[in-house]
Amino acid sequence: MSAHVLASEGVNLVKANKYNEGIEKLTQALKSQKAPMWLIERSKAYLRTNDFQLALHDAEQALSIAYDRANRDLMIEAQIRRAVTLFRLKQYADTDVCAYWALKLLDGAKASEDHGIQNRVDERGDYAVTLAEAQELNAKDVQAKKEAGLQSAMASGRSKDSTNRNLAFSWRINALQAMEKLEAGASGRKVTVVQYPKPSDTPAVATKKVQSERITEIEDDDHDEPEEEQNKPKIPQHILTGEAPREIVPWTWDDVWNQFQAEHRKHDIRTDWYETDTTANVSLFVKNLPKDSVKVDSREQSVTVSPIAIIPTGSFTLDLQGKIKPEETTYTVKSMKVELVLKKEVPGKWRVLRNSDADVKFRERSSFVAHAENLGFEPTAFQTDASNGDLDAWYDNIYTKLFSNTTSDSTATSASQAKKVDEPSAAQPTPEAKPSGPAYPTSSKSGPKNWEKMDVDDEDEDEANVDDFFKKLYKDADPDTRRAMMKSYIESNGTSLSTSWSEASKKNYKTEPPEGAEAKKWDE
Repeated sequence: MSAHVLASEGVNLVKANKYNEGIEKLTQALKSQKAPMWLIERSKAYLRTNDFQLALHDAEQALSIAYDRANRDLMIEAQIRRAVTLFRLKQYADTDVCAYWALKLLDGAKASEDHGIQNRVDERGDYAVTLAEAQELNAKDVQAKKEAGLQSAMASGRSKDSTNRNLAFSWRINALQAMEKLEAGASGRKVTVVQYPKPSDTPAVATKKVQSERITEIEDDDHDEPEEEQNKPKIPQHILTGEAPREIVPWTWDDVWNQFQAEHRKHDIRTDWYETDTTANVSLFVKNLPKDSVKVDSREQSVTVSPIAIIPTGSFTLDLQGKIKPEETTYTVKSMKVELVLKKEVPGKWRVLRNSDADVKFRERSSFVAHAENLGFEPTAFQTDASNGDLDAWYDNIYTKLFSNTTSDSTATSASQAKKVDEPSAAQPTPEAKPSGPAYPTSSKSGPKNWEKMDVDDEDEDEANVDDFFKKLYKDADPDTRRAMMKSYIESNGTSLSTSWSEASKKNYKTEPPEGAEAKKWDE
């Protein structure tokens, strides 16, 4: 079983609250490939089993690998994961520092830049950053974005950045609030973390579980608790489970769907292709894939290539326009790309490679559910859960709702446009159609051309005219001219033509393809 399949099963088991089984699968996958995203997922599982030191170790390993690979998105995820785990370890100063580093990465700062936040300590060595200071900094950031206008607002809401910013800020607030309640000199006030740790392959110390109060374990009758327990601050459930506070991300299901799609487009791979009547020949441009470990999973109307480290999920799926014969798919791994040869089920031309719905349809349900749950959402949060807990039915409900909205919107728009065109006002005569020029400047002396009126169907006729010209030229030529034409044309494989026998009789013609083309032998 491939590492990618093991990791996918592990993530799904964690989502199903089968943490130990999920950890086992992810551990097997990580033996083959140290993927930062898999380490982050295992860190979440360790956190939910209260193995905090192991959770922290995985988060720091993920951060170290992401830093070496210069992957900013994964560095942000790993720093936030460190902050969540350190909060559970009651290291509140460390929590704030890691969340601050995540925010600086979100602001576009250089990954190697030292912001000095870890050095903000007083004479006792206690962390000196305050809750008021963090809130003021966040308020200034929000105000700056408002003043920057629409462009900045759109940029700040792109992809997962907005959610990660809310998460990082919320953990700063939670940590600083908890730290303020500690006495001077407490361990939770000390900064012990470094920006980019270099952890060993295995944890240096045994796992230590820190007991945290869960909201479900606290009795409603506070008078039965000891006085010190009554005065002890209660930790909200969303903090204990590592989720974002619900009020910070008040999204609907379509907001999460749009972000999910943006993540997939962000990690799309450039493709090139050409086709014959029987095959589609596809090039996926991705560098330095290990030849021995590349797997190609060919289905009736899709092809999945894995492992691909630059994609968080570890694989790339190509949804095809037509159906293929999966068992006859072949591939070649090169240094800069993967070449696929796909045999068509029905001979003919596709014209386009990808399924027209590939950019708007859902990927597999488990991927979307995992994405939503990582943001702290459950199916009921989308107000579409008429499924009584059946996630497959819930998923189908969302899928149907998406396409019914898309179809109705496009139908309404088309009808509105048709009405405007087909029903001109009776009070005004229909103006004569004027030729419209291009929507770009032109320096042509003859003025702008209306390309929509160009007769593109003349292409075949033009080719026929060219053939007729050469046929007539050959027919009317003398024997020497004919010999020159035949010799030059055949020897050059159709790339040269001479009418001078005195020249052609003394020359050996070589194949000279047009610029940008490459000559190949028939067996290549």
